[in-house]
Amino acid sequence: MRKIIERAYTDLGRELKEAQDKLADHYGGVFVKWLDYMGYPRRTAYELISRYNELLRIPQNLRDAFEALPISLSKHISAPSAESTEPKRQAKAAILNGEVRTLKDYRALVQKLEEAEARAEKAEGDYETVRDTLDAIAEHPDKTEYVPDPDMSDRLKRYEAKFGDIDGMATEMITNHTEVDGAAAHFADDVQTLLLNYAHLTVYRANFVNISEASRGEYESTLAALGDFVKGMRKVLDDVNEREPVVFEM
Repeated sequence: MRKIIERAYTDLGRELKEAQDKLADHYGGVFVKWLDYMGYPRRTAYELISRYNELLRIPQNLRDAFEALPISLSKHISAPSAESTEPKRQAKAAILNGEVRTLKDYRALVQKLEEAEARAEKAEGDYETVRDTLDAIAEHPDKTEYVPDPDMSDRLKRYEAKFGDIDGMATEMITNHTEVDGAAAHFADDVQTLLLNYAHLTVYRANFVNISEASRGEYESTLAALGDFVKGMRKVLDDVNEREPVVFEM
């Protein structure tokens, strides 16, 4: 009985499509007038036509699975808007692959993918902020003499607690502007290496959907630490007074 109903929807969609094509040569909305004359709802007619067109577009080996979907779900993914965004395209693919079988699950998956995309876009924005800040630092080298900040050791310890020995050796205080100038080239090289190694992560948004909470926590805490560092460096550069020594803060 179910297969008979599924086939009936397909046959009706085909007949409506054929009628639409035959009446397309006429002017004045003849097909719509014909639907009204037949007492057939316009929206339902166009949904069934879209469903039939979608059936013809998908690979032959997926057509039986498509016809077996609940009619509400098959009509939903046949609409032009079903592929208007990347999350919707991925959710539609999940339906055709048999991973999603109900309209409720489809909508939940779209929402999940959209939230993941929003998080990835925010992370990409944070990355752009860091890159722009580092570019600005490189374009405006500082020549001001710095004096040690008593709080610097505590901040460095927090970084080392997260990342280990930052320089691969005992971290030492920078005591004068000569050492600050000398560190600039190494700093730029290390940041460039970081970007080269990990910038590609920003384009794999979909792959972040199902990462573990532990991995997500690592990304979040690391970005927070990096953001704290960038803010500290930005404050140092903004607070520089060329005539007086300032405190170096990270």
